[in-house]
Amino acid sequence: MIFLKYIESSMFQFVKSFLKIIITLILAASFILYALIKLDIRYPSEISKEEIDSKYLLESSGFIEIDGVNLHYAIDGSGPDLLLLHANYANLIDWNPWVNQLKDHFRVIRIDIPGHGLTAADPSNDYSMQRTVFLLEEFINALEVQKLSIAGASLGGTIGLHYARRNPEKVENLILASPGALNPRIRGRTEPVTLPKPFEIIAYFTPRLITESLLRSGFGDPDNVSDKLIDRWYDLLLREGQRDAQIARVNQYVSGDIDLVLSEITSPALIMWGEKNSVVPVELAHEMKNMMNNSTRIEMIIYESGGHQLVQELGLQTGKDALKYLMKWRGDDDE
Repeated sequence: MIFLKYIESSMFQFVKSFLKIIITLILAASFILYALIKLDIRYPSEISKEEIDSKYLLESSGFIEIDGVNLHYAIDGSGPDLLLLHANYANLIDWNPWVNQLKDHFRVIRIDIPGHGLTAADPSNDYSMQRTVFLLEEFINALEVQKLSIAGASLGGTIGLHYARRNPEKVENLILASPGALNPRIRGRTEPVTLPKPFEIIAYFTPRLITESLLRSGFGDPDNVSDKLIDRWYDLLLREGQRDAQIARVNQYVSGDIDLVLSEITSPALIMWGEKNSVVPVELAHEMKNMMNNSTRIEMIIYESGGHQLVQELGLQTGKDALKYLMKWRGDDDE
């Protein structure tokens, strides 16, 4: 009996000591994170724009100031204009597999959306959908583009839809790779949902694992995520000012009445979706097609092995399908 009491007492002391250690570690971590925020210390530290730009600039890169934003873009090839709009957290380099196939037939224009890639943070700190579409309109006008096709992935697809709704006379075709606005968690939202304060720690404490996890969750087969892709996304996230911009965009994001937007689209469209899309389930692809009842022509491709990040995961195949679709529209489907 005495032995049992001794065991119970020892176990109690062990648990008590263990809990003290855990609480101490939590308090220490909280203090360190608080200090990082107060002292504006970043881990890893930000990488200068000059260093990142020298590493990721393309031969076809250019910069243009649009309403105070130093916008990075690239233009390849010649022919009818085709604009590529990337997903959230992504960058224009992700479109390389598409550009390599399309540039012999189109003038391919791609941009880094403000707060992404090599485009600087917006000095206005306004990352709303209205502001983003306005900047896109001004950019397209600056290039004196009269007609264009638009391909957009996730966030880029949502931006493309809003642009097409506001400028139907300019948009000849849409290619939409699982627009993020159909995500059930944000669909129909009329007010932004601010991130809980603890999540804003990401601006100060950003291990590479966060980027890796984000990419892996967007692939149908997480093992297909390459170290090169992770490194590029991570480097660009650490570019001076980008982490704050990303948090600001998330905190301000409202996709608008996407159901209404879809119903008012008149442009022909190709919908691309991954069967293994865990962010925006594939069932919504069919719903989206039905909602675009004013579009003059709708086609859809479902990729059995694809996830949400189709451009990154299946760039060669989706690029080939995009080319085939666009050439068919031009009356030449031999490609």
